[in-house]
Amino acid sequence: MEILFSSKLKKDGKTLQILLLCTECRGELEVMTTAANVRFRCRKHGELGSLSPAQFADGVRQAREKASQQYGLGKPVSMKIGPRDPTIQ
Repeated sequence: MEILFSSKLKKDGKTLQILLLCTECRGELEVMTTAANVRFRCRKHGELGSLSPAQFADGVRQAREKASQQYGLGKPVSMKIGPRDPTIQ
């Protein structure tokens, strides 16, 4: 299973949002979490699979590091994963 982590920086230059997208259609994924796993579902393609919390945390860590390099922030950034913010273009 592959998940696309897409990052967007707000115009204020301080707020970063990470989107979890389907690799095939680029649609935003629905995420369901339990203590045992993190499940991902695409509205178009259905259930994509699940990861352990440790695997998901590792993916988030890698996305943070990549985003901080991409935007020249110099260090891993704090971030919040949530639904798409319509104010970010």
